[in-house]
Amino acid sequence: MPRRIKMLCVLSMALLTFCACGQTASSAVFTQDDFYLDIGGAEYRCDDDIQTVIENLGPDYAYSEAISCAYDGLDKTYDYDMAAFYTNPLEAGDMVSEIYTEDPAVSTSRGITVGDGRDHVLAAYGDGDDTGNMIIYRVPGEAGRGALCFEMENDAVIAIFITTEPV
Repeated sequence: MPRRIKMLCVLSMALLTFCACGQTASSAVFTQDDFYLDIGGAEYRCDDDIQTVIENLGPDYAYSEAISCAYDGLDKTYDYDMAAFYTNPLEAGDMVSEIYTEDPAVSTSRGITVGDGRDHVLAAYGDGDDTGNMIIYRVPGEAGRGALCFEMENDAVIAIFITTEPV
């Protein structure tokens, strides 16, 4: 009987070790370094000056504006084929407050694109705030500092956005 118990213990330890190796999704942590989208091979972040975006992506965008509810001036939208950039009028200039995409050519810091599955998102970033139709990642310790969001439909990413606004 002791031999069986010893063998059971060895098998249990091996199983626990094997299971722990596959637990990378829950150990993944979203950080400030992940807070960008790769568009056309360049990194774009919230708080970028929109002029830098225009210099990089060019003047081929649809433009709209509206009086800002939260700031003195105009909120503006620069809608490129691959992504839309939303700005707020700040003292430093028109700074990007949100970047939104439905284009599978745009990726996150960890390679997630539109069309990827829920399991792929969770493997890359770990457990986020999952509402069923959206998975939200916030930088730990920086409440209200913005978020990386994945809009989901039928367990697939249909849109990705980063925002400085609370979500």
